[in-house]
Amino acid sequence: MKYIIGFDIGGTKCAVNLASVVNGIELTDKEAFPTEAGKGYKYVEKNLFNAARRIIKKNGISMNDLSAIGVSCGGPLDSKKGLILSPPNLPGWDNIPFTDILKKEFKVPAFIMNDANACALVEWKLGAGQGTDNMIFLTMGTGFGAGVISEGVLIKGKNDMAGEIGHIRLEDEGPLGYGKNGSVEGFCGGNGIGILARSITRDLIESGRPPAWILDGIKTEEVDAKIIADYADGGDEDAKRIYEIVGEKLGKALSILIDLLNPEKIVIGSIFKKSEHLLRRSMEEAIKREALIHSRKVCSIVPAETGDRLGDLASIMAACYEMGIDPVPLSQERNENVLRHYRRLFERYKELEGLKKNIMDAYYCLLRTYKNKGKLLVCGNGGSAADSEHIAGELMKGFYKKRPLGKEMSELLGENSRYLQGALPAIALTAHSALSTAFANDVNSEMVFAQQVYGYGRKEDTFIGISTSGNSINVVRAAEVAKSLGMKVIAMTGAGGGRLASICDVLINVPSEITADIQEYHLPVYHTLCAMIEEKFWIE
Repeated sequence: MKYIIGFDIGGTKCAVNLASVVNGIELTDKEAFPTEAGKGYKYVEKNLFNAARRIIKKNGISMNDLSAIGVSCGGPLDSKKGLILSPPNLPGWDNIPFTDILKKEFKVPAFIMNDANACALVEWKLGAGQGTDNMIFLTMGTGFGAGVISEGVLIKGKNDMAGEIGHIRLEDEGPLGYGKNGSVEGFCGGNGIGILARSITRDLIESGRPPAWILDGIKTEEVDAKIIADYADGGDEDAKRIYEIVGEKLGKALSILIDLLNPEKIVIGSIFKKSEHLLRRSMEEAIKREALIHSRKVCSIVPAETGDRLGDLASIMAACYEMGIDPVPLSQERNENVLRHYRRLFERYKELEGLKKNIMDAYYCLLRTYKNKGKLLVCGNGGSAADSEHIAGELMKGFYKKRPLGKEMSELLGENSRYLQGALPAIALTAHSALSTAFANDVNSEMVFAQQVYGYGRKEDTFIGISTSGNSINVVRAAEVAKSLGMKVIAMTGAGGGRLASICDVLINVPSEITADIQEYHLPVYHTLCAMIEEKFWIE
Protein backbone atom coordinates (compact mmCIF):
# COMPACT_ATOMS: atom_id res chain seq x y z
CA MET A 1 0.00 0.00 0.00
CA LYS A 2 1.25 3.49 -0.86
CA TYR A 3 0.94 6.51 1.44
CA ILE A 4 1.21 10.29 1.25
CA ILE A 5 2.37 12.52 4.11
CA GLY A 6 0.61 15.89 4.25
CA PHE A 7 1.87 19.04 5.99
CA ASP A 8 -0.90 21.55 6.79
CA ILE A 9 1.01 24.69 7.77
CA GLY A 10 -0.86 27.63 9.29
CA GLY A 11 0.10 30.67 11.31
CA THR A 12 -1.66 29.36 14.42
CA LYS A 13 -1.40 25.58 14.13
CA CYS A 14 0.17 22.87 12.03
CA ALA A 15 -0.82 19.28 11.34
CA VAL A 16 1.02 16.33 9.85
CA ASN A 17 -1.29 13.81 8.18
CA LEU A 18 -0.85 10.30 6.84
CA ALA A 19 -3.20 8.99 4.15
CA SER A 20 -3.44 5.94 1.92
CA VAL A 21 -4.25 6.73 -1.70
CA VAL A 22 -5.07 3.34 -3.20
CA ASN A 23 -8.74 4.14 -3.80
CA GLY A 24 -9.39 7.78 -2.99
CA ILE A 25 -7.90 9.53 0.05
CA GLU A 26 -8.21 7.66 3.33
CA LEU A 27 -6.81 9.61 6.28
CA THR A 28 -5.15 7.14 8.63
CA ASP A 29 -3.29 9.23 11.22
CA LYS A 30 -2.65 12.81 12.30
CA GLU A 31 -0.49 14.80 14.68
CA ALA A 32 -1.29 18.48 15.33
CA PHE A 33 0.52 21.15 17.33
CA PRO A 34 0.73 24.96 17.73
CA THR A 35 2.88 26.59 15.05
CA GLU A 36 4.56 29.11 17.37
CA ALA A 37 5.62 30.99 14.26
CA GLY A 38 7.42 33.62 16.30
CA LYS A 39 10.13 31.09 17.11
CA GLY A 40 11.20 31.02 13.49
CA TYR A 41 11.30 28.69 10.53
CA LYS A 42 13.85 26.20 11.88
CA TYR A 43 11.79 25.60 15.03
CA VAL A 44 8.64 24.83 13.00
CA GLU A 45 10.57 22.70 10.49
CA LYS A 46 11.98 20.57 13.31
CA ASN A 47 8.50 19.98 14.77
CA LEU A 48 7.04 19.10 11.35
CA PHE A 49 9.79 16.63 10.47
CA ASN A 50 9.79 14.97 13.91
CA ALA A 51 6.01 14.56 13.75
CA ALA A 52 6.29 12.99 10.28
CA ARG A 53 8.91 10.51 11.52
CA ARG A 54 6.77 9.60 14.54
CA ILE A 55 3.71 8.95 12.35
CA ILE A 56 5.73 6.80 9.94
CA LYS A 57 7.17 4.75 12.80
CA LYS A 58 3.84 4.51 14.66
CA ASN A 59 2.08 3.08 11.59
CA GLY A 60 4.80 0.54 10.87
CA ILE A 61 5.65 1.84 7.42
CA SER A 62 8.97 2.69 5.78
CA MET A 63 10.09 5.48 3.49
CA ASN A 64 9.67 3.02 0.61
CA ASP A 65 5.93 3.01 1.36
CA LEU A 66 5.65 6.77 0.74
CA SER A 67 4.60 8.05 -2.68
CA ALA A 68 5.06 11.74 -1.91
CA ILE A 69 4.73 14.59 0.55
CA GLY A 70 2.13 17.31 0.05
CA VAL A 71 2.18 20.74 1.66
CA SER A 72 -0.75 23.11 2.08
CA CYS A 73 0.41 26.59 3.11
CA GLY A 74 -0.73 30.20 2.84
CA GLY A 75 0.71 32.29 0.03
CA PRO A 76 2.57 33.87 -1.56
CA LEU A 77 4.27 30.75 -2.93
CA ASP A 78 6.03 29.59 -6.04
CA SER A 79 4.62 26.08 -6.34
CA LYS A 80 6.61 25.30 -9.50
CA LYS A 81 9.91 25.97 -7.73
CA GLY A 82 8.62 24.76 -4.35
CA LEU A 83 9.30 28.08 -2.61
CA ILE A 84 7.52 29.66 0.36
CA LEU A 85 7.67 33.44 -0.25
CA SER A 86 7.14 35.33 3.03
CA PRO A 87 3.52 34.52 4.03
CA PRO A 88 2.25 37.24 6.41
CA ASN A 89 1.29 34.62 9.04
CA LEU A 90 4.77 33.03 8.96
CA PRO A 91 7.26 35.83 9.69
CA GLY A 92 10.80 35.05 8.60
CA TRP A 93 9.79 32.35 6.10
CA ASP A 94 11.49 34.20 3.26
CA ASN A 95 12.20 32.30 0.01
CA ILE A 96 12.31 28.92 1.77
CA PRO A 97 13.02 26.13 -0.82
CA PHE A 98 10.68 23.86 1.10
CA THR A 99 10.10 21.07 -1.41
CA ASP A 100 13.85 20.70 -2.02
CA ILE A 101 14.36 20.45 1.75
CA LEU A 102 11.64 17.78 1.98
CA LYS A 103 13.05 15.77 -0.92
CA LYS A 104 16.49 15.77 0.67
CA GLU A 105 15.15 14.82 4.09
CA PHE A 106 12.61 12.13 3.12
CA LYS A 107 13.86 10.99 -0.33
CA VAL A 108 10.41 11.21 -1.98
CA PRO A 109 8.76 13.74 -4.36
CA ALA A 110 7.32 16.79 -2.59
CA PHE A 111 4.76 19.36 -3.74
CA ILE A 112 3.45 22.61 -2.27
CA MET A 113 0.17 24.40 -2.90
CA ASN A 114 -1.58 27.54 -1.72
CA ASP A 115 -3.94 26.38 1.05
CA ALA A 116 -7.02 28.02 -0.51
CA ASN A 117 -6.29 26.27 -3.83
CA ALA A 118 -5.81 22.92 -2.10
CA CYS A 119 -9.06 23.38 -0.16
CA ALA A 120 -10.84 24.32 -3.40
CA LEU A 121 -9.71 21.04 -4.98
CA VAL A 122 -10.94 19.09 -1.95
CA GLU A 123 -14.40 20.64 -2.04
CA TRP A 124 -14.54 20.31 -5.83
CA LYS A 125 -13.64 16.63 -5.87
CA LEU A 126 -14.97 15.40 -2.52
CA GLY A 127 -17.33 18.04 -1.14
CA ALA A 128 -20.02 20.53 -2.09
CA GLY A 129 -18.55 21.31 -5.51
CA GLN A 130 -18.74 17.79 -6.94
CA GLY A 131 -20.09 17.71 -10.48
CA THR A 132 -19.32 21.35 -11.27
CA ASP A 133 -16.89 22.78 -13.84
CA ASN A 134 -16.95 26.36 -12.52
CA MET A 135 -16.64 26.66 -8.76
CA ILE A 136 -15.09 29.08 -6.26
CA PHE A 137 -14.05 28.09 -2.76
CA LEU A 138 -13.72 30.75 -0.04
CA THR A 139 -11.91 30.03 3.21
CA MET A 140 -13.66 32.64 5.44
CA GLY A 141 -11.59 31.62 8.43
CA THR A 142 -9.17 33.80 10.36
CA GLY A 143 -8.41 35.40 6.98
CA PHE A 144 -10.30 35.28 3.71
CA GLY A 145 -8.76 33.34 0.82
CA ALA A 146 -10.10 31.91 -2.42
CA GLY A 147 -9.49 29.04 -4.81
CA VAL A 148 -10.95 29.14 -8.31
CA ILE A 149 -11.96 26.25 -10.57
CA SER A 150 -12.78 27.50 -14.07
CA GLU A 151 -13.83 25.23 -16.95
CA GLY A 152 -12.67 22.26 -14.89
CA VAL A 153 -9.18 23.67 -14.26
CA LEU A 154 -7.61 25.07 -11.09
CA ILE A 155 -6.55 28.68 -11.72
CA LYS A 156 -3.30 29.34 -9.82
CA GLY A 157 -1.75 32.42 -11.41
CA LYS A 158 1.94 33.28 -11.75
CA ASN A 159 2.81 32.87 -8.07
CA ASP A 160 -0.24 31.01 -6.76
CA MET A 161 -2.09 34.21 -5.83
CA ALA A 162 -5.00 34.02 -8.28
CA GLY A 163 -8.40 34.72 -6.74
CA GLU A 164 -7.25 36.73 -3.71
CA ILE A 165 -10.63 38.38 -3.22
CA GLY A 166 -9.74 39.08 0.42
CA HIS A 167 -7.42 41.89 -0.66
CA ILE A 168 -10.07 43.80 -2.62
CA ARG A 169 -11.24 46.99 -0.91
CA LEU A 170 -15.02 47.19 -0.46
CA GLU A 171 -15.17 50.50 1.40
CA ASP A 172 -12.80 53.44 1.94
CA GLU A 173 -13.00 52.89 5.69
CA GLY A 174 -13.48 49.74 7.70
CA PRO A 175 -11.70 46.98 9.62
CA LEU A 176 -8.12 46.21 8.66
CA GLY A 177 -7.52 42.99 6.80
CA TYR A 178 -4.89 41.83 4.30
CA GLY A 179 -3.12 45.17 4.78
CA LYS A 180 -6.14 47.28 3.77
CA ASN A 181 -8.83 49.03 5.73
CA GLY A 182 -12.26 48.18 4.36
CA SER A 183 -11.08 45.06 2.50
CA VAL A 184 -13.11 41.89 2.05
CA GLU A 185 -10.90 40.17 4.60
CA GLY A 186 -11.32 43.14 6.93
CA PHE A 187 -15.10 42.82 6.88
CA CYS A 188 -15.51 39.04 6.43
CA GLY A 189 -12.44 37.30 7.86
CA GLY A 190 -12.50 36.16 11.47
CA ASN A 191 -9.97 38.76 12.62
CA GLY A 192 -11.82 41.47 10.72
CA ILE A 193 -15.17 40.51 12.24
CA GLY A 194 -13.54 40.82 15.66
CA ILE A 195 -12.21 44.30 14.80
CA LEU A 196 -15.67 45.34 13.52
CA ALA A 197 -17.36 43.94 16.62
CA ARG A 198 -14.98 45.75 18.97
CA SER A 199 -15.50 49.02 17.08
CA ILE A 200 -19.29 48.70 17.30
CA THR A 201 -18.97 47.71 20.97
CA ARG A 202 -17.09 50.93 21.72
CA ASP A 203 -19.70 52.96 19.81
CA LEU A 204 -22.51 51.36 21.82
CA ILE A 205 -20.71 52.04 25.09
CA GLU A 206 -20.13 55.70 24.12
CA SER A 207 -23.81 56.04 23.22
CA GLY A 208 -24.73 55.01 26.74
CA ARG A 209 -26.13 51.63 25.72
CA PRO A 210 -23.45 48.98 26.39
CA PRO A 211 -24.24 45.67 24.66
CA ALA A 212 -25.14 42.50 26.53
CA TRP A 213 -21.66 40.99 26.34
CA ILE A 214 -20.15 44.01 28.11
CA LEU A 215 -22.85 43.82 30.78
CA ASP A 216 -21.96 40.14 31.16
CA GLY A 217 -18.38 41.06 32.05
CA ILE A 218 -16.61 40.51 28.73
CA LYS A 219 -13.99 43.19 28.12
CA THR A 220 -14.06 45.09 24.84
CA GLU A 221 -10.59 43.83 23.84
CA GLU A 222 -11.78 40.23 24.36
CA VAL A 223 -14.66 40.48 21.88
CA ASP A 224 -14.19 38.27 18.79
CA ALA A 225 -16.22 36.69 15.98
CA LYS A 226 -17.15 33.61 18.01
CA ILE A 227 -18.41 35.56 21.02
CA ILE A 228 -20.61 37.70 18.78
CA ALA A 229 -21.91 34.60 16.95
CA ASP A 230 -22.82 33.01 20.29
CA TYR A 231 -24.77 36.10 21.36
CA ALA A 232 -26.46 36.33 17.95
CA ASP A 233 -27.50 32.68 18.21
CA GLY A 234 -29.00 33.57 21.58
CA GLY A 235 -31.17 36.23 19.94
CA ASP A 236 -29.20 39.36 20.85
CA GLU A 237 -30.14 42.09 18.37
CA ASP A 238 -26.82 43.97 18.55
CA ALA A 239 -24.89 40.81 17.76
CA LYS A 240 -27.29 39.89 14.97
CA ARG A 241 -26.81 43.35 13.47
CA ILE A 242 -23.03 42.87 13.37
CA TYR A 243 -23.47 39.65 11.41
CA GLU A 244 -25.97 41.36 9.11
CA ILE A 245 -23.25 43.90 8.25
CA VAL A 246 -20.79 41.06 7.62
CA GLY A 247 -23.37 39.29 5.43
CA GLU A 248 -23.97 42.45 3.40
CA LYS A 249 -20.23 42.91 2.79
CA LEU A 250 -19.90 39.23 1.95
CA GLY A 251 -22.68 39.63 -0.62
CA LYS A 252 -20.83 42.55 -2.21
CA ALA A 253 -17.66 40.47 -2.47
CA LEU A 254 -19.52 37.51 -3.93
CA SER A 255 -21.16 39.79 -6.50
CA ILE A 256 -17.70 40.73 -7.79
CA LEU A 257 -16.83 37.05 -8.19
CA ILE A 258 -20.19 36.21 -9.77
CA ASP A 259 -19.87 39.00 -12.35
CA LEU A 260 -16.20 38.31 -13.07
CA LEU A 261 -16.09 34.49 -13.17
CA ASN A 262 -19.71 33.35 -13.70
CA PRO A 263 -19.45 30.35 -11.33
CA GLU A 264 -22.20 27.77 -10.96
CA LYS A 265 -21.37 27.29 -7.29
CA ILE A 266 -19.56 29.21 -4.55
CA VAL A 267 -18.55 27.05 -1.59
CA ILE A 268 -17.67 28.83 1.65
CA GLY A 269 -15.97 27.27 4.65
CA SER A 270 -15.39 27.87 8.34
CA ILE A 271 -17.40 30.89 9.59
CA PHE A 272 -20.04 30.59 6.87
CA LYS A 273 -20.59 26.93 7.63
CA LYS A 274 -21.16 27.73 11.31
CA SER A 275 -23.07 31.00 10.90
CA GLU A 276 -24.84 30.75 7.55
CA HIS A 277 -28.19 31.44 9.26
CA LEU A 278 -26.84 34.79 10.50
CA LEU A 279 -25.36 35.83 7.15
CA ARG A 280 -27.56 34.56 4.35
CA ARG A 281 -30.42 37.07 4.31
CA SER A 282 -28.27 40.21 4.10
CA MET A 283 -25.81 38.41 1.80
CA GLU A 284 -28.54 37.49 -0.69
CA GLU A 285 -30.01 41.00 -0.59
CA ALA A 286 -26.61 42.44 -1.52
CA ILE A 287 -26.14 39.92 -4.34
CA LYS A 288 -29.59 40.68 -5.70
CA ARG A 289 -28.73 44.36 -5.69
CA GLU A 290 -25.16 44.12 -7.03
CA ALA A 291 -24.73 41.10 -9.32
CA LEU A 292 -25.82 40.61 -12.93
CA ILE A 293 -29.16 38.83 -12.95
CA HIS A 294 -28.24 36.12 -15.47
CA SER A 295 -25.03 35.29 -13.61
CA ARG A 296 -26.52 35.21 -10.12
CA LYS A 297 -29.46 33.06 -11.20
CA VAL A 298 -27.16 30.20 -12.21
CA CYS A 299 -24.97 30.44 -9.09
CA SER A 300 -25.72 28.72 -5.81
CA ILE A 301 -23.89 29.60 -2.58
CA VAL A 302 -23.41 26.73 -0.17
CA PRO A 303 -21.35 25.82 2.91
CA ALA A 304 -18.36 23.52 2.61
CA GLU A 305 -19.09 19.84 3.21
CA THR A 306 -15.76 18.30 4.22
CA GLY A 307 -15.86 19.96 7.64
CA ASP A 308 -13.02 19.47 10.10
CA ARG A 309 -11.21 17.22 7.60
CA LEU A 310 -10.77 20.02 5.04
CA GLY A 311 -7.29 21.17 6.08
CA ASP A 312 -6.06 17.61 6.49
CA LEU A 313 -7.38 16.54 3.09
CA ALA A 314 -5.96 19.69 1.51
CA SER A 315 -2.41 18.78 2.53
CA ILE A 316 -2.80 15.35 0.89
CA MET A 317 -4.54 16.88 -2.13
CA ALA A 318 -1.52 19.11 -2.78
CA ALA A 319 0.43 15.95 -3.69
CA CYS A 320 -2.44 14.06 -5.34
CA TYR A 321 -3.16 16.91 -7.78
CA GLU A 322 0.43 17.26 -8.93
CA MET A 323 0.87 13.48 -9.24
CA GLY A 324 -2.34 13.03 -11.22
CA ILE A 325 -3.92 10.86 -8.51
CA ASP A 326 -7.71 11.04 -8.63
CA PRO A 327 -8.91 11.47 -5.01
CA VAL A 328 -12.47 10.36 -5.73
CA PRO A 329 -12.96 6.83 -4.40
CA LEU A 330 -14.49 4.38 -6.84
CA SER A 331 -17.08 2.17 -5.23
CA GLN A 332 -17.21 -1.46 -6.26
CA GLU A 333 -18.75 -1.71 -9.71
CA ARG A 334 -22.43 -2.66 -9.42
CA ASN A 335 -23.57 -2.28 -13.00
CA GLU A 336 -24.60 -5.82 -13.94
CA ASN A 337 -24.16 -5.19 -17.66
CA VAL A 338 -20.56 -4.10 -17.05
CA LEU A 339 -19.93 -7.12 -14.84
CA ARG A 340 -21.46 -9.46 -17.41
CA HIS A 341 -18.61 -8.74 -19.83
CA TYR A 342 -16.08 -9.07 -17.02
CA ARG A 343 -17.37 -12.44 -15.81
CA ARG A 344 -17.66 -13.78 -19.35
CA LEU A 345 -13.94 -13.23 -19.90
CA PHE A 346 -13.00 -15.56 -17.04
CA GLU A 347 -15.65 -18.12 -17.94
CA ARG A 348 -14.07 -18.41 -21.40
CA TYR A 349 -10.43 -18.04 -20.32
CA LYS A 350 -10.07 -19.65 -16.91
CA GLU A 351 -6.29 -19.31 -17.12
CA LEU A 352 -6.74 -15.52 -16.74
CA GLU A 353 -8.32 -15.89 -13.26
CA GLY A 354 -5.12 -14.61 -11.63
CA LEU A 355 -5.56 -11.28 -13.43
CA LYS A 356 -9.06 -10.50 -12.17
CA LYS A 357 -7.98 -7.61 -9.94
CA ASN A 358 -5.53 -6.23 -12.50
CA ILE A 359 -8.17 -6.15 -15.25
CA MET A 360 -10.69 -4.46 -12.96
CA ASP A 361 -8.00 -1.93 -11.97
CA ALA A 362 -7.38 -1.25 -15.67
CA TYR A 363 -11.12 -0.67 -16.12
CA TYR A 364 -11.09 1.81 -13.25
CA CYS A 365 -8.13 3.66 -14.83
CA LEU A 366 -10.04 4.02 -18.08
CA LEU A 367 -13.24 4.95 -16.27
CA ARG A 368 -11.50 7.74 -14.37
CA THR A 369 -9.88 9.00 -17.56
CA TYR A 370 -13.15 9.25 -19.45
CA LYS A 371 -15.05 10.68 -16.48
CA ASN A 372 -12.37 13.38 -16.27
CA LYS A 373 -12.70 14.11 -20.02
CA GLY A 374 -9.34 12.56 -20.79
CA LYS A 375 -8.25 10.25 -23.57
CA LEU A 376 -6.38 7.00 -24.16
CA LEU A 377 -3.00 6.79 -25.87
CA VAL A 378 -1.92 3.29 -26.92
CA CYS A 379 1.03 1.78 -28.78
CA GLY A 380 2.95 -1.39 -29.55
CA ASN A 381 5.01 -2.99 -32.31
CA GLY A 382 4.07 -5.54 -34.97
CA GLY A 383 1.01 -7.49 -33.89
CA SER A 384 0.78 -5.21 -30.85
CA ALA A 385 0.64 -2.23 -33.22
CA ALA A 386 -2.38 -3.83 -34.85
CA ASP A 387 -3.88 -4.38 -31.40
CA SER A 388 -3.34 -0.68 -30.63
CA GLU A 389 -5.34 0.37 -33.64
CA HIS A 390 -7.94 -2.28 -32.87
CA ILE A 391 -8.44 -0.80 -29.36
CA ALA A 392 -8.80 2.72 -30.75
CA GLY A 393 -11.38 1.47 -33.22
CA GLU A 394 -13.52 -0.20 -30.55
CA LEU A 395 -13.52 2.95 -28.41
CA MET A 396 -13.98 5.61 -31.09
CA LYS A 397 -17.18 4.07 -32.51
CA GLY A 398 -19.93 1.68 -31.46
CA PHE A 399 -18.72 -1.74 -30.30
CA TYR A 400 -21.64 -3.72 -28.90
CA LYS A 401 -23.87 -0.64 -28.82
CA LYS A 402 -24.94 1.93 -31.39
CA ARG A 403 -24.09 4.83 -29.03
CA PRO A 404 -26.72 7.39 -30.07
CA LEU A 405 -25.78 11.04 -29.63
CA GLY A 406 -27.57 13.02 -26.95
CA LYS A 407 -30.30 15.53 -27.75
CA GLU A 408 -28.05 18.58 -27.35
CA MET A 409 -25.35 17.23 -29.65
CA SER A 410 -27.92 16.00 -32.18
CA GLU A 411 -29.43 19.48 -32.38
CA LEU A 412 -25.98 21.02 -32.77
CA LEU A 413 -24.92 18.67 -35.59
CA GLY A 414 -28.27 18.53 -37.33
CA GLU A 415 -28.70 15.99 -40.15
CA ASN A 416 -25.13 14.73 -39.77
CA SER A 417 -25.92 13.38 -36.30
CA ARG A 418 -27.86 10.51 -37.92
CA TYR A 419 -24.58 9.06 -39.17
CA LEU A 420 -22.41 9.63 -36.09
CA GLN A 421 -21.89 7.57 -32.93
CA GLY A 422 -20.70 8.44 -29.45
CA ALA A 423 -16.91 8.27 -29.12
CA LEU A 424 -14.44 7.65 -26.31
CA PRO A 425 -11.26 9.49 -27.38
CA ALA A 426 -8.43 7.06 -28.15
CA ILE A 427 -5.30 7.58 -30.24
CA ALA A 428 -3.18 4.73 -31.60
CA LEU A 429 0.33 6.19 -31.69
CA THR A 430 1.26 3.57 -34.29
CA ALA A 431 -0.91 5.14 -36.99
CA HIS A 432 1.16 8.25 -37.71
CA SER A 433 3.69 6.89 -40.17
CA ALA A 434 4.97 10.23 -41.49
CA LEU A 435 5.63 11.57 -37.99
CA SER A 436 7.12 8.30 -36.71
CA THR A 437 9.48 7.75 -39.61
CA ALA A 438 10.59 11.38 -39.63
CA PHE A 439 11.29 11.35 -35.90
CA ALA A 440 13.09 8.00 -36.08
CA ASN A 441 15.25 9.23 -38.95
CA ASP A 442 15.91 12.76 -37.68
CA VAL A 443 16.02 12.35 -33.90
CA ASN A 444 15.83 8.98 -32.15
CA SER A 445 13.99 5.78 -33.08
CA GLU A 446 13.55 4.79 -29.42
CA MET A 447 11.46 7.91 -28.80
CA VAL A 448 8.92 7.79 -31.64
CA PHE A 449 6.03 6.92 -29.30
CA ALA A 450 7.41 9.00 -26.41
CA GLN A 451 7.35 12.12 -28.58
CA GLN A 452 3.66 11.62 -29.27
CA VAL A 453 2.90 10.95 -25.60
CA TYR A 454 4.67 14.21 -24.79
CA GLY A 455 2.68 16.06 -27.45
CA TYR A 456 -0.74 14.58 -26.73
CA GLY A 457 -0.55 13.55 -23.09
CA ARG A 458 -2.21 15.24 -20.13
CA LYS A 459 -2.36 14.00 -16.57
CA GLU A 460 -6.03 13.04 -16.88
CA ASP A 461 -5.14 10.64 -19.71
CA THR A 462 -4.23 6.93 -19.64
CA PHE A 463 -1.44 5.26 -21.61
CA ILE A 464 -1.53 1.59 -22.62
CA GLY A 465 1.79 0.07 -23.65
CA ILE A 466 1.54 -3.32 -25.37
CA SER A 467 4.67 -5.46 -25.52
CA THR A 468 4.71 -9.26 -25.37
CA SER A 469 8.14 -9.18 -23.70
CA GLY A 470 7.53 -6.00 -21.70
CA ASN A 471 10.91 -4.77 -22.93
CA SER A 472 10.16 -3.06 -26.27
CA ILE A 473 12.32 0.01 -25.83
CA ASN A 474 10.10 2.46 -27.74
CA VAL A 475 7.10 1.38 -25.63
CA VAL A 476 9.16 1.56 -22.42
CA ARG A 477 10.30 5.10 -23.24
CA ALA A 478 6.71 6.16 -23.97
CA ALA A 479 5.57 4.69 -20.64
CA GLU A 480 8.32 6.59 -18.81
CA VAL A 481 7.24 9.89 -20.37
CA ALA A 482 3.56 9.15 -19.62
CA LYS A 483 4.43 8.47 -15.98
CA SER A 484 6.44 11.69 -15.75
CA LEU A 485 3.44 13.63 -17.08
CA GLY A 486 1.22 12.18 -14.34
CA MET A 487 -0.73 9.86 -16.64
CA LYS A 488 -1.89 6.42 -15.56
CA VAL A 489 0.04 3.64 -17.26
CA ILE A 490 -1.37 0.21 -18.11
CA ALA A 491 1.03 -2.43 -19.46
CA MET A 492 -0.15 -5.45 -21.44
CA THR A 493 2.64 -8.05 -21.57
CA GLY A 494 3.46 -11.71 -21.30
CA ALA A 495 4.09 -13.55 -18.04
CA GLY A 496 7.36 -11.83 -17.13
CA GLY A 497 6.21 -8.23 -17.43
CA GLY A 498 9.69 -7.06 -18.41
CA ARG A 499 10.75 -3.47 -17.84
CA LEU A 500 7.18 -2.21 -18.13
CA ALA A 501 6.29 -4.03 -14.90
CA SER A 502 8.30 -1.56 -12.81
CA ILE A 503 6.87 1.51 -14.58
CA CYS A 504 3.16 0.82 -14.90
CA ASP A 505 0.28 1.42 -12.49
CA VAL A 506 -1.54 -1.69 -13.72
CA LEU A 507 0.16 -4.77 -15.15
CA ILE A 508 -1.82 -7.24 -17.26
CA ASN A 509 0.82 -9.95 -17.73
CA VAL A 510 -1.02 -12.84 -19.37
CA PRO A 511 0.23 -16.35 -18.52
CA SER A 512 2.43 -17.21 -21.49
CA GLU A 513 5.91 -16.56 -22.83
CA ILE A 514 5.06 -17.42 -26.45
CA THR A 515 4.48 -14.30 -28.54
CA ALA A 516 1.53 -15.62 -30.55
CA ASP A 517 -0.21 -17.00 -27.44
CA ILE A 518 0.32 -13.74 -25.57
CA GLN A 519 -1.31 -11.80 -28.39
CA GLU A 520 -4.22 -14.25 -28.46
CA TYR A 521 -4.81 -13.55 -24.76
CA HIS A 522 -4.49 -9.78 -25.20
CA LEU A 523 -7.38 -9.70 -27.68
CA PRO A 524 -10.16 -10.92 -25.33
CA VAL A 525 -8.72 -8.80 -22.49
CA TYR A 526 -8.91 -5.50 -24.36
CA HIS A 527 -12.22 -6.47 -25.96
CA THR A 528 -13.57 -6.93 -22.44
CA LEU A 529 -12.22 -3.59 -21.24
CA CYS A 530 -13.71 -1.77 -24.25
CA ALA A 531 -17.06 -3.48 -23.73
CA MET A 532 -17.13 -2.65 -20.00
CA ILE A 533 -16.34 1.03 -20.62
CA GLU A 534 -18.91 1.26 -23.41
CA GLU A 535 -21.53 -0.31 -21.18
CA LYS A 536 -20.80 2.25 -18.46
CA PHE A 537 -21.28 5.27 -20.70
CA TRP A 538 -24.13 4.09 -22.96
CA ILE A 539 -27.10 2.58 -21.20
CA GLU A 540 -29.86 1.58 -23.59
